[in-house]
Parts: sequence; structure tokens; C-alpha cells
Amino acid sequence: MSPVSDHSRVRIAIPYYGQRIMPRFGLARQFCLVTADLQQRQILDHRFQQWDPEQEPSVARWLKSMEVCGVICDGIHCRCQMALKSEGLWIVGGAWGNLEDVIRSWLRGNLPHSTLLTGTDQTVCCQSSRSRRRNRSCPNPQGRRKPS
Repeated sequence: MSPVSDHSRVRIAIPYYGQRIMPRFGLARQFCLVTADLQQRQILDHRFQQWDPEQEPSVARWLKSMEVCGVICDGIHCRCQMALKSEGLWIVGGAWGNLEDVIRSWLRGNLPHSTLLTGTDQTVCCQSSRSRRRNRSCPNPQGRRKPS
């Protein structure tokens, strides 16, 4: 497939199962790759690809090699966000439902319940969730031992 170089044309990846968006990006192995014309708001091409983690351990690198520039998904862990961002991919999270409906809504710029996650600081996301687990609500809760 030839590279998508025109700025009005993009290739996105959507993890799926059946006809729906996969609820957790980190569990996905099957992706719908969609090439779309953003000015015309139409799908130019789509194909279904299976990621093989034994051949390419990094899903982010695999998607980049497939000339994908962004991902539309539902739930996605901050480590996956960081990996995708490090490859230069944008992420729209919180999208769910039928694959075709999500693609059409995205092309119209009307994807309900979704959030552009690319601008977030994923490092803070991961650190804050770790510190919440470690520290809970107070620095030294009763019954909790201090590290030795």
C-alpha cells in the first residue's frame, strides 16, 4: 500500500471484535485500518489486519509500520497511550459501539463520549495511579507498615 502523504488523507486504526470496537486496547489483536479523506469526509479504503505480537512485540511500532497516524479506541491504559504517542500517533479514547457507526461519526466530527488523549501527559497519569495505590488517602495509614 502506498504511503498516505496528503494531509487531507489519513489512515487510522480501530481495534475491534466482531462488528464492535474492542473495549480494551491492550487486549486487541485485530484492527480495522481505515484510509479516509477528511475534506470529503469519506472512507477511501479499509482492511482488517491481525497484529502478531510474536513477530512485532510493540503494537505501536506495528501500527506505525502500517502507516497509521491515529487510533480510535475505547479504554486504553496509560502505558499503551505512551507507546502510541512515542511513535507519533494520536489517540481518541472512549469510543464504543458498532465499527461502521464509529467511523462515520468520526468522519463527521461527531464522535460521542470520546476524548482526544494525545495532549495528556501520560507519564503523570501512570505516576499518579501508582502513587494512589501506594499511598492511598494518607501518608501513613494505620495498620500499614513503613518500608524497611
